[in-house]
Amino acid sequence: MPEVWLRPNRRALLLGMILPALAVLAGAWGVAIALITQASFWWMIPGGLIALAGIYLIGSLGHSLSQPRVAYEPGELLVYLGSVEPVRVPIEVVEVFFVGQGASNLPSVKGKEPETTNIIVRLAESASDWKHRDVNPRFAHWCEGYITLRGAWCEPIGETAMRHLNKRLVEVQRERKQQGAGAHSNPVPKGEGA
Repeated sequence: MPEVWLRPNRRALLLGMILPALAVLAGAWGVAIALITQASFWWMIPGGLIALAGIYLIGSLGHSLSQPRVAYEPGELLVYLGSVEPVRVPIEVVEVFFVGQGASNLPSVKGKEPETTNIIVRLAESASDWKHRDVNPRFAHWCEGYITLRGAWCEPIGETAMRHLNKRLVEVQRERKQQGAGAHSNPVPKGEGA
């Protein structure tokens, strides 16, 4: 089970469930009315389809609630960018997390695109294999060794969250170095030594 470092924006996802929930209620109401009035089977189909679409959307949003935005498994930073599987970045190439300001990729408000506070993951310049990835632009942008996670889809980002991310990054990188150093040290065979 991965260690969650950054959660999704639960408030936005829960608000996003309101419209599908209303669709489920409307569809179920349509089916119930058709059953009560003993209407033709064909009158139940639209209500059933609307209810099923709402259930599907609620399930999708519920799944998104259960997915972190950034997590850690031994040796890998897991970055969830809107696909089923996370992108697994070797922890050794991750240098730092920092805050940035940028476009939210949300609908315009009064003709202006809203901005959001983003989390930026800087990767090592020497890691040429990790310079660029094509990702869903609603969730992130990955270019020139920087992964910009759209803040609209992350938990509220503050100084405490940034401190925690960088603290955990340093801790796991230090642990990995110590494990690597321990694995490379040669024990003295029995009967030898000073």
